[in-house]
Amino acid sequence: MDVLGAILWFTMFLTPVITIPIAWRVLPVRKIYRILFGLFLAALISFFLYYISLAIIFRDGMGPN
Repeated sequence: MDVLGAILWFTMFLTPVITIPIAWRVLPVRKIYRILFGLFLAALISFFLYYISLAIIFRDGMGPN
C-alpha cells in the first residue's frame, strides 16, 4: 500500500506534462485558454493525488511497522 502512495506522490508532479497536451488537442479555443485550462486541470488533479497519497502514507503512521 505504501508503494501505491509513492506512485501517486510522483504522479502528482507529472500531471502538467499529461494534461496540457490533452487540453491542447481537445479544446477548440484560443491557445492561451488551452494552456490555462490545462494548468487548472493539472492543479486540480495534483491536489487530488496529493491528498490521496498523504492519506495512504499516514494511514497508520508513516512507513512500515
